[in-house]
Amino acid sequence: MTKRLLILLVLCLLWPFSAFAAEKVTIVYQNDLHGWVFPASTRTGMADMAAILTAMCNQQPNAFYTMAGDLFTGPDLPQAMKGSAALGVWNRFWEALSNQGFGERVLISAGNHEFDYEVPEPGAFLSGLLCANLVDKENEPYYTPFKVVETSTGLRVGFLGILLQKNPGVLRAIGSKQLRVISPLKAVKRFVPEMGSLDLTVLMIHDDLTRIISLAQDLPGELGVDLIFSGHNHVLLNSAVSANGIPIFQAGAMNSYYGVAEVSVAQGKVLRVENRLVETIPSPLDHAALTLKEISDELKGERVATLKRPLMGACLRGRENSLGDFVTDAFRWATHTDVAMTNSSSLRKGFRVFPGEPRVLREGDFRNMTPYRDRLVTGEVSGTQILEILEGEAVRFMNQVSGITYTIDADQPEGQRVSGVKIDGRPLVPPRMYTLTHNEFCTRPRNVQKYLHLVPGAIKWKETQVMDYEALIQYARHLKVIDYPSEGRRVRRLP
Repeated sequence: MTKRLLILLVLCLLWPFSAFAAEKVTIVYQNDLHGWVFPASTRTGMADMAAILTAMCNQQPNAFYTMAGDLFTGPDLPQAMKGSAALGVWNRFWEALSNQGFGERVLISAGNHEFDYEVPEPGAFLSGLLCANLVDKENEPYYTPFKVVETSTGLRVGFLGILLQKNPGVLRAIGSKQLRVISPLKAVKRFVPEMGSLDLTVLMIHDDLTRIISLAQDLPGELGVDLIFSGHNHVLLNSAVSANGIPIFQAGAMNSYYGVAEVSVAQGKVLRVENRLVETIPSPLDHAALTLKEISDELKGERVATLKRPLMGACLRGRENSLGDFVTDAFRWATHTDVAMTNSSSLRKGFRVFPGEPRVLREGDFRNMTPYRDRLVTGEVSGTQILEILEGEAVRFMNQVSGITYTIDADQPEGQRVSGVKIDGRPLVPPRMYTLTHNEFCTRPRNVQKYLHLVPGAIKWKETQVMDYEALIQYARHLKVIDYPSEGRRVRRLP
């Protein structure tokens, strides 16, 4: 036999093995997050998980993330935010991965606590919610029963979700929708064949572990189920439980751990499975910072009001802003004056709100808005003095205002820069006397010229017993819902 023929024979013998070389599939899995999706001193949050998955998916074409039910119900939240808050974080988590091109690799199945507040609409989860055994009166699945993902290497992986069958909370919630939960085994037998030819078949089941083991033992071998990711019992399975040759995984609860299952697959067969659990421990820096935040949060006190849209202004000193409008309205409300002002530089903490997600503000949040602990002072000013203040504002903007609107044109000569001044909606009368509220710091003799553009002693101030932050808290409690657009109190005329 010639050397060339010998080489050819060896290549032919090796061809089947090289053509069907094993591929690695990595599945990061969690279950029973129960609303603990934000970072804390003892655990990381979903943003950290998104970063982990982004790095992993960039390196591994066959990497996935699964969450086997019970995203909802955990931290104490206002009733209106229960469920919806965790769903909002999940959807943004999915969007973050989707924007990187990895959205199809993020899977979530239904748990019983997804039905604690109402039956989620099928489109509520942007990722889709996998559940094959919740069906309508036509016996059609209410949610997405399964998802098949074909990776860039050509690997086809199917994921199918199963919900526990006889949970009282679920049954109460679905009754009005004319839905029912059918047998998990029946659903698996129906939908696994519909997924077609797969390299890896994965079940995501939220149920008691003993029932999951029993289900696995009843699965016909021809269905080809390879892996089960489970939830509900909150157990840490360092080593997967095997039933009927199928490994079953679970990673505790409350976002304290995540699991990593590394699977070798060839010709639709699982050759090897390796599993490890990872504790979600923040870095020393994050731990120190978040511990400090938690101490601060504990001091915030009672809930005061709900914020419907952002109150921003701590970094917007050069113009009117919603935070300044709210603060000066609170000052005017607390002291019953015609006008209120405060220096923009005293506003130190704003709050963002995402659309459709009202935010609860506590007492400490208002103390952070104006942290200098100034008393409010009041004084009588003439309309002429108000014009003098506003003339100074046209050149050097210092004050947010309440009870007053005006237009400025800084290009005009001195004395003509301000027009259209109204107090409580009525034109300003120069000889008339008005009452004005400000904070004590700005009205000190050494500061009054800088902040109010008046000579010291021009106004006789009377100190009240009201602290700035107390006015904010009481006004917010009076409003109950804070919904502040920027009202155009100061209009700048463009050239």
